Amino acid sequence: MTDLPPLLQSLDLIRTEVDLMAFLRRLSRHFDFAGFLLFNIPAVADETLLARVELSDLPEGMIEAYDELGLLKNSQIFQMLRRSTIPLTLDTETAHTTRPSGEAERAVQFFAHYNITTAAFFPVHNHGGCRAAFGFLGDRTQLSHAELGELGVYAAHAYNIYSTLKDGHPEKEDVLSIRELEALHWVANGKTSSEVASILSLSEHTVNTYINSAIRKLDCVNRIQLVAKAMRMHLIS
Repeated sequence: MTDLPPLLQSLDLIRTEVDLMAFLRRLSRHFDFAGFLLFNIPAVADETLLARVELSDLPEGMIEAYDELGLLKNSQIFQMLRRSTIPLTLDTETAHTTRPSGEAERAVQFFAHYNITTAAFFPVHNHGGCRAAFGFLGDRTQLSHAELGELGVYAAHAYNIYSTLKDGHPEKEDVLSIRELEALHWVANGKTSSEVASILSLSEHTVNTYINSAIRKLDCVNRIQLVAKAMRMHLIS
């Protein structure tokens, strides 16, 4: 892994949710994880995870597939997160003891399909008492105690920044999704739809869908007006 100081310094440069997403991607890769997600901790009665997810760069469709398999209800990790405030790690091949046998097999196959062997979860909360957690997933060995401590500190700082950004957005400015903001950020930096698709690992059609959706939501007529308006509203920098 590379040195930590550049990551520490980059925390001070976060001004938008797009900046925060970029930081969290960099943080994930620094610790050899493939992706991350930030979610509000599901209630016992919840049957799906997707509605609780705030930020994520996991593969497209992965959370939906998790929900389609009905893996939330009997998840050991989510049961533990509801009552724990300490970081949790798991081996995705063995952490299914609370599931019925058939469901346990589906869970193992699900994580194997996405090449995920290890996951680490960090409970976080804001000043209002909202309980959430960061999850980092990938194909690596279990985190050492030192890595667990370091990543936990970054997760806490990142959630404080996320809460501040979210609280600071007037409701009408919060209509763009994270994916729409990401695509808009790169368009504002002169990238074509094809280039944005390559950067975000999406199809060009999906990128155009995000941009066209943002145009409609902000009541613009084209990309030039969209970028100008988004910058005035401080949605991108």
